[in-house]
Amino acid sequence: ESKMAEEGEFKPIPTFTVGMENSPDVMAAKAVVENLGGEEFIDHKIRCFTPDEVFDTIPKIIYHMETYEAELIRSSIPNWFLAEAAAKDVKMVLTGEGSDELFAGYLYFQDAETPTQVQNELRRIYGMLGNINLHRTDRMTMAHGLEARVPFLDTEFTRLIMSINPERKMVDPEAVKNNARGREKTMLRELFEGPNSDGETIPEPVLWRAKAMQCEGVGEDWVAILQRQVSSLVTDEEMENAASTFPLNTPHTKEEYYYRRIFEENFPKMDHVVNLWEGGGRAMGAEWKSDLYTREGLKNVDLLTHSLQKEKKDNAVALSATPRQMRTSSRSSNNLFQKLGFSRRN
Repeated sequence: ESKMAEEGEFKPIPTFTVGMENSPDVMAAKAVVENLGGEEFIDHKIRCFTPDEVFDTIPKIIYHMETYEAELIRSSIPNWFLAEAAAKDVKMVLTGEGSDELFAGYLYFQDAETPTQVQNELRRIYGMLGNINLHRTDRMTMAHGLEARVPFLDTEFTRLIMSINPERKMVDPEAVKNNARGREKTMLRELFEGPNSDGETIPEPVLWRAKAMQCEGVGEDWVAILQRQVSSLVTDEEMENAASTFPLNTPHTKEEYYYRRIFEENFPKMDHVVNLWEGGGRAMGAEWKSDLYTREGLKNVDLLTHSLQKEKKDNAVALSATPRQMRTSSRSSNNLFQKLGFSRRN
């Protein structure tokens, strides 16, 4: 308030979240907004969607995305609704694309055996950004006349983070289980640990929650609901003839077949221009084997649930009591930021 008096009128920062009611992303976003001062400082708008309103939109999304990559389409669906909502209020948004490709943010990194494997995988998925994450961000925002910017992918920042010893990005499976230091993307989480200069903090259940891909964070059961619905629109006979119908990049599941059929209707004989994840998903192309994911997504979606979700607290890992790893004395955000090679600017 004193700063507002000195610097003049303050306009609440517009922020946007998409998800189903009580989803991991929605409840985490609400908690962050509350900790940062609430509606006085943050103009937070939530675009809640229901499965029923999604299905008629899928052909339109595939048309704009120009892809039949299943994992990408799953994330593009909530992204469509998010961009549509944001475009009503702003012309430009900042998004978090790239952070997982720099800091080893995906859950399957816990199965990496060596730092070299981690570094190689980061390079591989970074190289796919233009075909996957950034492709989605660009197409879904531009479909609504919205510009997206990606600060994590600043070239100097990227060069710096990728030059760090990958041993510091190794993921401890036990830390993943306990939502504790050492889990995926710990280096980035530590930058935001503890109060800032204004005494504001990110709630620990948010700071140390499991990384969720966008199609996962919008609702633990969202992908399963989506797959059941679209699979019902593909017959067994169509699947039996999938190899002859689509000899290139033949669909392995009814979900994949459904997306492919829509793509072919819009872009006949253009299937060769689509770049797919090797093995049917991001995790399947890694140098190591991970049992966390199949081509149909994350096996155990309970990993995504956190204690801020209503009626799910009993099932979530207890985060109200700070884990012992978090109670230990840690480096301050400023010190860690300086160790990464940055200096504070006035």
